[in-house]
Amino acid sequence: MISSTERVHENLRIEYVDVDADSDGDVDSDDGDTATSTDAESGASIARLVMEGSEQSLNAFSPSKVETMATAVESLAGEVDCLVVYGEPVFSVGADLHEIDQKPDEMRSARIDTIAAASNRFIRAVRSFPAPVVAAVTGMAAGGGLGFALAADLIYVHEDATFDTAFARIGLTPDNATPFFLVQTLGPYRTRELLFDPQPIDAETAVDLGLANDVYTGPESEFVDAVTDDLGRLAEGPTEVYARTKELVDSGFSANLDDHLEEERSVITRMGDSETFDEGLEAFFEKRSPNW
Repeated sequence: MISSTERVHENLRIEYVDVDADSDGDVDSDDGDTATSTDAESGASIARLVMEGSEQSLNAFSPSKVETMATAVESLAGEVDCLVVYGEPVFSVGADLHEIDQKPDEMRSARIDTIAAASNRFIRAVRSFPAPVVAAVTGMAAGGGLGFALAADLIYVHEDATFDTAFARIGLTPDNATPFFLVQTLGPYRTRELLFDPQPIDAETAVDLGLANDVYTGPESEFVDAVTDDLGRLAEGPTEVYARTKELVDSGFSANLDDHLEEERSVITRMGDSETFDEGLEAFFEKRSPNW
């Protein structure tokens, strides 16, 4: 599955995954037989940005790590058809509080600001990424780590994963756009409740609340590969359409209806003159699958 791996930071790597072509979208059957599939590569590609940490650190991040994450996302833009953000052994518990605690009191605020600036750059890179970005969450996504997960376009969680806003427990206000994304999904009242009184949210509850797309059961060691396999069809899809759709969905967060309607009109007009639409229209009338 993994065609190559690139080490970009002592606690960060990129895995490149080639997507196998499947002639009709069928997948392996339960008995292990493959239904009308081939081992040929489709030409689509998926990258996995893997945050690494120890069992003790729980993937807490430093400014250098987050800056490297942002650089990695920016460099992958236009190079892959789907990006998966994943953490080992857990997704992330946010900033490294032990490292912050070791700073002299007069330097803590500056250190937190440095982390926030790096995190903001990463989140902007994810939201502007011209292809789907998927968070694959195991263990815990807490504090700023939850914000990183919520920044993705799609979120899949292992059955043992938990979400936790956490900020109020340590006397900090939320960052990493956590309240921004929560309020769009839950509304202001439930968002305030989760931020005022942080409590762990299990995987099933996260899906029920609309904070994740689906729960994966089974061994945690197989989780990220299972997610990646399921994203093959997305990676083979019309990437430019997905990129423009992301922009339209995001514009709904801040624009009024008139602005949103005009943005929709502008984007669909541009796409109407694209090779992507040419192929989609031709395939529709020829009653075949489009060759994206």
